Amino acid sequence: MMKSDSNKTVSEIMQSYCVMVNGGSGVLVNAMTQEFSYVLTARHAVFEDAARNVVVDHNQNSIEVLGVLVFPKVGQQESLDCAVLKITHQADLSQKSWSAAHLPLQANLTFVGLPKAERASATPIKHRTGHAASVVNDLITLELAGIPSKDIIQGMSGGGVYHIDNDYPYLVGVEFEMEASCLDHQYGRVDCHGLARYTELLTLHSSAPMIPPHMECFSRVRDRIFAFNVIDPSNVQHLKTALIGFADSLIESGMPPPYEIMKHYDVQLLIDTGQSSVLEARELWIAYLEFVVISALMDGAGIADNGYISRIDKKRRLLYTSDVTNWLGRLDEILKIARKLLDKNGTLVVASPDAAAQPFPPDFVLENVISNIATVPNQGPFSIDEVESAVYNSYKLTHLEGLRKSCVIEKEFDYRSLAPGKVQLLELRKKLNEIIN
Repeated sequence: MMKSDSNKTVSEIMQSYCVMVNGGSGVLVNAMTQEFSYVLTARHAVFEDAARNVVVDHNQNSIEVLGVLVFPKVGQQESLDCAVLKITHQADLSQKSWSAAHLPLQANLTFVGLPKAERASATPIKHRTGHAASVVNDLITLELAGIPSKDIIQGMSGGGVYHIDNDYPYLVGVEFEMEASCLDHQYGRVDCHGLARYTELLTLHSSAPMIPPHMECFSRVRDRIFAFNVIDPSNVQHLKTALIGFADSLIESGMPPPYEIMKHYDVQLLIDTGQSSVLEARELWIAYLEFVVISALMDGAGIADNGYISRIDKKRRLLYTSDVTNWLGRLDEILKIARKLLDKNGTLVVASPDAAAQPFPPDFVLENVISNIATVPNQGPFSIDEVESAVYNSYKLTHLEGLRKSCVIEKEFDYRSLAPGKVQLLELRKKLNEIIN
């Protein structure tokens, strides 16, 4: 079992994902499946016959290779020097990534791998620091400190390249060769493929994608939550700061990452269960983080770990749809889903791109829909099942955008005169309780 990243140094985190791949190196990454994981590496480091490859992790444990994915050769042109090994599922991977296209100018980079000359030593994994000399078309040229020769880094090829930001390492690419074609010039500069090339390779082979950055941790979307479109943003700035601070504390308290929640709930998170690709939408996970923050605020909870999320399972749920139409037009579907997911008196929060969403359905609309779906089977259209009707009527249905509008946007001046922090959060909780509790 791997230690949680919070108990590791930056170097230990990078090292924990480093693997030996035959005579080269590789880096472990997450896949959007529990059937297998991936090693990203250089093509020249692997054999196309999966059984011939020897992969060993940082603890000297052998890893079984299930398949080898490479780009096909096109005419006389050599294929890209990158490969993906499909391996047995590795639990507890929490690799975080960074797009090469978004690297800052001359970004700090760290290259991690196993030099051939050091493999028998007590510390076979080495870390080479440097900076990005250039990033062009997802090809990163890394200038290494100390100007090492090819002989010194031989065996590190295929290793992961990281950018360290705010004391955390983010995988940005995989090294595959020294930069210069002339042997006499091969000192200190190496070329690396950005992760986009590996995404292309997985798509080409119709294999499960790597986990998108916004699904690695809720911290990747926290800047996007609670976007209040108010007249004067300064009226609610302290409230937003307090909400984001609360979100940060919940994330740090052990809130499971988006990909774990997706694996657990799958299409139960969606109104349109046939559109499973929507589970990867960034908007869903922004909405889910807002939902958990609101839930914890209403419950007075300071921790949103797996235990908390399980405890509110039957009490409060989020449903997402990418449908832009009025959510109340699908009230019958939403109520039927609520009946499957919630206990009596439960709350269902709908999230969708409906910017003009009402916070809750009008009573007469709700009554009409319930009278149509709570009929007694085989008793004719006018026979109402009173027990079912009571359950449906007990549900509290609301829309996330409607809550924002009713509790903050239309009441922005209520917050201006309040002390920042706890007092404003209590005011928001009071307004939320008026609608959904």
